[in-house]
This record gives sequence, structure tokens and C-alpha cells, in this order.
Amino acid sequence: MQKTVTETYKDWIITVTPEQKLCSHFSFDICDPAGKKQHVSMGGDNVQRTLERAQEMIDMEIEFARGDN
Repeated sequence: MQKTVTETYKDWIITVTPEQKLCSHFSFDICDPAGKKQHVSMGGDNVQRTLERAQEMIDMEIEFARGDN
């Protein structure tokens, strides 16, 4: 089993964890620069796709905060 992967994207911290949930094999947590965390239990089937989903979510959160929606 793979271990937890942590990356930084646009000053947010992404933590990908192996976790079986229905058809997903990984979950992820994102933490904004202020320390607010969010958990997604069905992140993806592999680490790369899970990281991509986390980055997409961060981009949406940033755009939402700017009011560009």
C-alpha cells in the first residue's frame, strides 16, 4: 500500500491518503494558508488524479473567494 503524499499548491497544503471508499482508492485533505481544512473522501483512483482533483478544488476555492464566479 502506498503512503501519504503531501504537496503544496498555491500556498495550500494537499495531503493524499490511501483510503478505499466505493470506487475510489484515495482521499485528500486541503488546508488553506489560514489553516482551514477540508476533507474529500472519494479523491480518485490514483495519486496523480487525486492531486489534480485537489488542485481543481483549490482553484475553485480561490476563484470563489475573489468573487469571480
